[in-house]
Amino acid sequence: QYGADAVRFGIMISSPAGNDLLFDESSLEQGKHFNNKLWNALKLVKMWEEKLISDKQENNPKGTVSEANHFAITWFENRLNEVKNDVEILMRQFRLSEALKSIYSLIWDDFCSWYLEWVKPEYGSAIDQKVYDKTVGYFDDLLQLLHPFMPFITEEIFHLLKERKEDLMVKQYAPVFVPNNENLKTGLKLKELITTLRDARNKINLKPKETISLFIETSDEKSYEVFQSILVKQVNADSLSFNQKIDDPTVTLVVGNEKIFVKCAIEIDTEAQREQLLKDLNYYKGFLMSVEKKLNNERFMLNAKPEIIDLEQKKKHDAEEKINLLEVSLQALR
Repeated sequence: QYGADAVRFGIMISSPAGNDLLFDESSLEQGKHFNNKLWNALKLVKMWEEKLISDKQENNPKGTVSEANHFAITWFENRLNEVKNDVEILMRQFRLSEALKSIYSLIWDDFCSWYLEWVKPEYGSAIDQKVYDKTVGYFDDLLQLLHPFMPFITEEIFHLLKERKEDLMVKQYAPVFVPNNENLKTGLKLKELITTLRDARNKINLKPKETISLFIETSDEKSYEVFQSILVKQVNADSLSFNQKIDDPTVTLVVGNEKIFVKCAIEIDTEAQREQLLKDLNYYKGFLMSVEKKLNNERFMLNAKPEIIDLEQKKKHDAEEKINLLEVSLQALR
């Protein structure tokens, strides 16, 4: 009913080391959907290959890798190596279920939902050869990571992706390098921006084809340079400005310690926006109280590791910044 790989996936993903497994067929369904995700990723990459070959036959000139694609490639390479390092540790500790969860998230979210979307060429255009080659290389690495858990589909896709003389099951692992944390943080920031703006579009019932104008209040405008074109494309914005005063009604959002103003053609419901800001403000106030309670607990402070205490203090600082930004945004609506 599900196939060997889906069953293997379903059992492994739900069986942490040392625990009894309460068997549930829904995990096999998850494995089946994961199989489909892998096939769809292959179909997309093969479509890009066909268009690339077609354009070469027509002798169309190819440009260099854009800054946006360069960022996407660098980010995914760092993310891939971050997970490779984690998986190696988890496999040595025989924490197979956790290793599979890390690989699953890397493929489903980071590769399929983010990376492939970021490097996807404009409709009717061919992908850059260097970007295509990098993408196929990343796909190879992902299949190799997943192979011990799902050997049949990974071997099949490995040979469909391009012609090979060797099989995936005997391919040696490449050396893993230490990822660049700053690049990974920038990638997280971009994902958070896109997710927040897409949620905002849905809440105000904007159609996918309707564009928005973005105005960002930030002290670090330079950090946007590497991914600005990706952000604009992913949220369908027709313009992006920084630290500019806005008089027109806008949707106000807070991402990290920055404020984002969204301007669109439809009328903005300021009352609904105020309710949302109040909801967010109450959430962060409650979150801040829970963090402060932990930091004021003498037992916690004596027993917790220094890095755990540093993390809680960072959470406190971030929550205070968001509360301040939300309060300023509420004042602006009055």
